[in-house]
Amino acid sequence: MASGVRSLSIIELFVLSAALGTDLFSVAVPIGMNKVRRLVILQSAVVFAVFHIIMILAGYHIGHWLGTVVEHVGAHHIDWPVANVQNFATIIGALVLTGLGINMVKENVSSQENHSSANPLHGAALMMLAASVSIDALAAGFSLGMIDVDLFRLSIILGLVIFAIAVMGLGLGRKLGRYIGERAELVGGIVLILLGMHILWTAIC
Repeated sequence: MASGVRSLSIIELFVLSAALGTDLFSVAVPIGMNKVRRLVILQSAVVFAVFHIIMILAGYHIGHWLGTVVEHVGAHHIDWPVANVQNFATIIGALVLTGLGINMVKENVSSQENHSSANPLHGAALMMLAASVSIDALAAGFSLGMIDVDLFRLSIILGLVIFAIAVMGLGLGRKLGRYIGERAELVGGIVLILLGMHILWTAIC
């Protein structure tokens, strides 16, 4: 972008990354109740971090391109893409969380006698979950595309912060699950359903 635009500092990048990780933390805690192993927590944290980096970089380049187009046509109001993406991302994320919660509840109820918890942190379920909690980074990337940002520094800081938040959230949920017992998956699923419905209600209303 144009020279003379102040670049984001390291502190500001940390704050931005932490803000983008709040949704992840609120989701990671109930999922961690699903008797998640430590190795799975670390692997999932890496996936969450990678998805956040991909999303914010994609948003940045799209936002940068839009800013260039706007400069050429002489327009100045470019907030609508950010607002639209944020609202759409919120609705999609809420539906994914609700669906995951329903699946966790169903698995727990249907496997009372021969209990073998379904791991929501693998395969397609993990990919969908990572996309749903990181898609807000796409909207943030739109805004960052309008200013001067060190993409390498952004990627490193965002990745580290998201990784740490995922590990803390899943780890906390894992500890809570030990106290709750065999119904931990059921409780986690209900929490996800309520969280998803609340987010959806907020987005619609």
